[in-house]
Amino acid sequence: MPRAKKEAENFSCKIATDVYRMLEEYCKVSGLSKTAVVEKAIERYVKENMAPMKEIAEGK
Repeated sequence: MPRAKKEAENFSCKIATDVYRMLEEYCKVSGLSKTAVVEKAIERYVKENMAPMKEIAEGK
């Protein structure tokens, strides 16, 4: 039975070649897809930085 498709948006960007190679190596070692790794990295970054960013934006 196929896996249920999740809601998704297309996202395209250029990244530095050395960063891309690091991503490829990580995916090769971990067995995770590039999509999964990038999603988790973005989620973690935003969670860690949202509160400080809101404070800066509000001028606190």
